Parts: sequence; C-alpha cells; structure tokens
Amino acid sequence: MNVMPDDLLEKLQACGAHVTTTSPPQGSLLHVRVQAADLLQAALVVRDAGLYPVFMTAVHTDPHIALVYQFAAWDSPLRVLLATTAEQGAQAPSLTALFPGMQWHEREARDMFGITFEGHPDMRPLFMCDEDRDLYPLRKNPGQLKDVDLAGTGEQAP
Repeated sequence: MNVMPDDLLEKLQACGAHVTTTSPPQGSLLHVRVQAADLLQAALVVRDAGLYPVFMTAVHTDPHIALVYQFAAWDSPLRVLLATTAEQGAQAPSLTALFPGMQWHEREARDMFGITFEGHPDMRPLFMCDEDRDLYPLRKNPGQLKDVDLAGTGEQAP
C-alpha cells in the first residue's frame, strides 16, 4: 500500500530535507531530516499537505539534542517523522504558529532539556519551579550519550 503523495516528497526535498520512505503494512512512513533553519519550512509543507501533529519529543544525543515531530494524515495511513537537532542551550524554531497544540510540547522540552523555541508565545516553565530553572532532568551525563542516526541512513545526525 503506497499512500505517499509525490508532490509532498518533492516539496520536502526542496526544503533541503533528507527523506527516507518506508511502507510498513499499516501504510507509509516518511522519515524527514532537516537542519533547524529549515524546520519551519518543512513543517509548513507538512501542514499544507493536511497532516496534523501527533507528538513532539526530544532526545539528548552526542553532541546535540534531537527534536522529533510525528505527523499523521486524517484520510490515509500516512505518518511523517520530522527530525532536526539543536545544540544544548540553543534555540530551535517554534511550530506553535503553524500548530497551536505544540505550545505544551515545546514548553516541556524547554523544562526537560533547556531548549528555547524562538517565536513561542509563552516559554514559562511548565513543570519546573523557579529554584530549578537550570536543572534539566532528561539530559544525560556525557558517558551515557549515544550517536543517533535520525533517518535510518547510516549517517550521523546533522
């Protein structure tokens, strides 16, 4: 079963994305890896294709923090994993202007990893109190970090 629209692939590749597709029995899965500077453009392509956000998560890798967004289609078995990286303590573009429901997820990533999302309307701490503002509980110790291949290509994350 292939529900991958060719124009979606072309538009994402035009954003500078590295794209890998798979077709599990449940539908199509698109792995998209972009530089942080191209994240908004790729998310706009995904939104305009009619996909909605399922979740966003962050993973502390070496030397970055990987940001992974999953999107799904309402009318077909299509999923898109959109991945980028951010430096520790750095900023990443906020997707809240495109998907208002991302506000909570980005605030959580700020509390747990210390990533600030540029353009986010409310970066107040979600979980952490003021006394713990420099404590990021989901960052790993340097000896526990792993290199991550976000797109399954055998290449290391950007």
